[in-house]
Amino acid sequence: MPQGVSRTSTGESIYESDEPIFFTDVYKDYYQDAATVEAARDKLEWVSRFLPAGRALLDVGANLGHFIREAQQRYTAIGIEPSPTVVAWGREHFNVCLEPGSIEAEHPAYVGRFDAVTMFDVIEHLPDPRAALERCRRYLVGGGHLFITTPDTGSPIARLLGPHWYYVDLAQHISLFSASNLARLLRECRFSVIEHRTVGRRYRFSYIERRLRELSRGSLLLRAAHAAALPLRLAPGARVPLNLGDVVGLVATVD
Repeated sequence: MPQGVSRTSTGESIYESDEPIFFTDVYKDYYQDAATVEAARDKLEWVSRFLPAGRALLDVGANLGHFIREAQQRYTAIGIEPSPTVVAWGREHFNVCLEPGSIEAEHPAYVGRFDAVTMFDVIEHLPDPRAALERCRRYLVGGGHLFITTPDTGSPIARLLGPHWYYVDLAQHISLFSASNLARLLRECRFSVIEHRTVGRRYRFSYIERRLRELSRGSLLLRAAHAAALPLRLAPGARVPLNLGDVVGLVATVD
């Protein structure tokens, strides 16, 4: 069983270190790609369906700040991110309100402060998801909204690929959920789930080909998929929208 997100030789997680994975060449075509901006705008449109302009929003695990940069156009929005290096980069390049911090620690100044909390692709990285959700609830005002996206183990493609599913990553994903058991956990934490959807995004061809190459070693199905994807190398910077139904998005409100 995984004991937590992988750590560097200094004991810091791969997200907290001075050289977090967001800046590595391997992940540059994901975290620093223009498609990340498009994904942030899509998420903002989703949030805007439930949250009027001018309200207070907290983005948990804000990464480089792409979503906060978009959200600040409509809301009083701040983000927390474990890595001081990432926080400094986001402040310098995006001029966003980022603070060093984690949902795994208490922030007394946040209690009852926000109309919405967003956790996009975060909960799967946490060793204690229940505690994180309970903190989110404390940070929200009455009637506040929580937005979560995470891989869905109950999706057809997750079931088809089994242990070869690309979201099975013991270095990073230590708390995988199905849509149904995540909804159950939210109800146990006294949230009411009001929307359930799937979430996609655009991917650079180079990212798709590389991920299939990495994953194909143990699966005949993925090996065939990688062979079919080899022509993508001819246009590595091109992008394609994908929604395979295996990332769930839930909206919940405080009971």
